[in-house]
Amino acid sequence: MTAEELMRRVGSLQEAAEVVEAIDVTLQGRRGWDLAGWRYELVPWGVRFMRRDRDGGETEVLVLAALKGRQPAPGGVRVVLSSNDRQTQAARTV
Repeated sequence: MTAEELMRRVGSLQEAAEVVEAIDVTLQGRRGWDLAGWRYELVPWGVRFMRRDRDGGETEVLVLAALKGRQPAPGGVRVVLSSNDRQTQAARTV
């Protein structure tokens, strides 16, 4: 799965949790996902997905709860793509 495909798949923290679960167990095959090379790290208010690129760089997709003040915004998630081989970062708020 490319970073862009992963970014489209995780439109909520629940969807991010499903990807985490699929990385940990054999669910990815049943769901038709190829998560080879992806790993994750739980971070405050979200999840960071990481994959080492062929050129030695690293791609990250961060799925973070969007906050309003100090509380999570209803249904609010921010998805950020960062990579060593891209000139700019991509981000979207869901």
